Amino acid sequence: MKIYLIAVGNKMPAWVARAYQEYAKRMPRECSLQLLEINPAHRGKSSGTQRIKQEECKRIQAVIPKGATVIALDEHGKSWSTKQLSAQLAGWLQDGP
Repeated sequence: MKIYLIAVGNKMPAWVARAYQEYAKRMPRECSLQLLEINPAHRGKSSGTQRIKQEECKRIQAVIPKGATVIALDEHGKSWSTKQLSAQLAGWLQDGP
């Protein structure tokens, strides 16, 4: 199974690379984790928040592989513990997404 971590931003801080490498190392050998960095939309004086979000959404959607199961991380979304995430990954590995 391939897992793509898609992040908006470029020139990520060093801690992001370290955290990504640590998570990639912890993945089961049946999983490969790949970080895809998407360039942020241009932010100018006349750039509205909604337009920026729409542009970045298009950029994210453009790199999602066809047929992929999409899991979006949201600060207001459902929280999973490490054990819950591990169990979900094991289920996907066994049964598919």
